[in-house]
Amino acid sequence: MTKENMEATTEALFEPPPESDDLFAKVDHFFPLLQAIQSEKHYFYRRALSGAPGRTARVLDKSTGTEREMLLFSSNSYLGLSTHPKVVEASRAAAEKYGYGTGSVALMSGTTDLHLALEEKIARFYKCEAACVFPTGYQANVGTIQSLITARDIILADLYTHASMIDGAQLSDGTLKYFLHNDMGNLESLLKRAGKHFHGKLIVTDGVFSMDGDVAPLKELHALAHKYGARLLIDEAHALGITGATGRGTAEQFGLDGEIDLTIGTLSKAPAGIGGYLVGRSAVVEYVRHFARSYIFSTSIPAPTVAGLIAVFDILETESRHREKLHENTTYLSTGLHKLGFDTLGSTTAIVPVLIPDEHALREICREFHEQGIYVTPVTFPAVARGRARLRLSVSSEHEKADLDRLLGLLTTMKKKYSLVDHITS
Repeated sequence: MTKENMEATTEALFEPPPESDDLFAKVDHFFPLLQAIQSEKHYFYRRALSGAPGRTARVLDKSTGTEREMLLFSSNSYLGLSTHPKVVEASRAAAEKYGYGTGSVALMSGTTDLHLALEEKIARFYKCEAACVFPTGYQANVGTIQSLITARDIILADLYTHASMIDGAQLSDGTLKYFLHNDMGNLESLLKRAGKHFHGKLIVTDGVFSMDGDVAPLKELHALAHKYGARLLIDEAHALGITGATGRGTAEQFGLDGEIDLTIGTLSKAPAGIGGYLVGRSAVVEYVRHFARSYIFSTSIPAPTVAGLIAVFDILETESRHREKLHENTTYLSTGLHKLGFDTLGSTTAIVPVLIPDEHALREICREFHEQGIYVTPVTFPAVARGRARLRLSVSSEHEKADLDRLLGLLTTMKKKYSLVDHITS
């Protein structure tokens, strides 16, 4: 397939299919395009791992039918806790005592003493009154927003807010409006107008944005919420354990511990497990617990995972070396990318995007990285807007300086080979 045909195929992959009365017409439109991309070795999703992910991972290479050890830059396990001996041992011991699953939703028989202990630990960690643990971070956002928002309420969402918050807004009976990314002037103008037409007002934003790696201006958001009688929800999925002096997130970074109305996070990024949580006032948390459909109708997290997460929070509270090493690695990689002239979109966190707007070149680069034994992931439309495609690099505390140098060396080669100068900013 020619470059032009591949570019056309890639662009058509997520475009609306032709209209049809057949429900599966969209499937028949999509599937051949997907197969064409896979045949060109331009598909980099669902590569199967055959062991625990760390700085490297054992990967089943479909093109060769063999396992390979690859340097991993696509994991959200930023602190390497998925293989921490204390975490693994806590999970193993709980499996022997509680079995591997709860067999029920949390409000029936799916709550163990471990679940209660984890909720108490998370609430103390954030200096809040209470916490509610959900099966996933996605469900925490969807359920919290769905349960609180009614037909006379409005959700004001940052344009780059995570999809789970948008889905929660759409599942509610309220009205959804977007403000420009981190644009406080635009938000304030919407708040002024919202007061004339709506009762409750909820501002929603990521603390650390999952695609660009930049941080929300939380102090200004908090001030605007207070000024206009709105409530503020922040998603700390990519801030937990990383941002703030002791890893307690964006609120700690801006001196707002315990002052955010609704803090939501996931237990699958730095904590390296599965689950989500809401923290806030006891009355609010209990209301959500009894009205969030994603909580009421979902089986609770298995006890072995909960036990591992309790150990994770013990580590977050008592050990700083993982976070310090992560910050060293993040600074080193970002500095190297800037020296090469790459645009990292203002990231100051462990999510380091490398802007490569040419999607065909991006996929070719990812293919070459794969062949060289480096696992990186492209992010393209519709996950990001056209013209903002990028490598999404995830840095870990487990990475060594030599790993980062190897990555930078290959990017130097790719920059020359694919004439990326037009896509690079100084």
